[in-house]
Amino acid sequence: MIVCHCRGVTDRAIRDLLQKGACSTSEVAEGCAAGRFCGGCRPMIERLVSTERQESKRSPAEHVRTA
Repeated sequence: MIVCHCRGVTDRAIRDLLQKGACSTSEVAEGCAAGRFCGGCRPMIERLVSTERQESKRSPAEHVRTA
């Protein structure tokens, strides 16, 4: 799904950045420009950051993502 309409950035691209080490909306913006313009996508980026943090705290056996 497209999260940032200004730059055409998808949730998949943002999750990829988060899995590679981005830890905040600012770091996501640096990595793909999502959230740098109108700001309408920032709440969704914040949710993705939060979700990825929670999933990274789970044990590897629990960290199974479904499509």
